[in-house]
This record gives sequence, C-alpha cells and structure tokens, in this order.
Amino acid sequence: MKSQALSTSLLVTGVLALGLGLPWLTRELKSFRLGTPPAARAGERLVTLEVAGMTCGGCAARVEQRLNAVAGVTAAQVRHRSRRAYVVCRREVNEVALTAAVAGAGPAFTARVVAR
Repeated sequence: MKSQALSTSLLVTGVLALGLGLPWLTRELKSFRLGTPPAARAGERLVTLEVAGMTCGGCAARVEQRLNAVAGVTAAQVRHRSRRAYVVCRREVNEVALTAAVAGAGPAFTARVVAR
C-alpha cells in the first residue's frame, strides 16, 4: 500500500511539474529556430542584422514584429541566441528603416547590418 501511494504521489507531482513547465518550454523551443534563414525571391534581397540588447525569446518576438511591420518586408526571422535578424525585403527598402525598426522595439535594442 505504501509503495502504491508513493508511486501515485510521484506521478501526480510529475504531471503537475510538466503542466507548469510546458508553457515555458514551448516558448523557449519556439525562440530557438533551427535551419536556414529565409530565402529571397526575384526582386528581393536578404539583409542580416546583428541585434544587441535581446535577452529572451520575448525580445526576439518584439523585434521580429517591428521588422515585419516595415513596408516592403516580406519575412523577418529573429534569433535571440545568435543575436541575428534575417530580413527578406524588396530591394528598395532602406537599411536605415530596418535598423530604426529594431530600435523602435525598445530602448535596449540596437542593430547593424552585417550582410546584404
């Protein structure tokens, strides 16, 4: 009987820990994207930015949202662990607009172009 009660309490504890930790784990996994950066199509280009000031996936999501809001941007992918943002945009999009969008995501964020 004691063994069964112990097993049950360990099972309940494990389920509760998983239930509480799963949302955090999901957010962390989403922020750690593997694979290649997005590809540019005809008439577009890929701009790689080095982004300073990001500390978590939430920061990356905020920067990504701002970059995607820039007119002419077709895709933005931000990776907080590598401190990189990959932006696919029309050729005429000014790089200053991209770095300004990063700065607009919060006072701690700065960006510089590392590849065009």
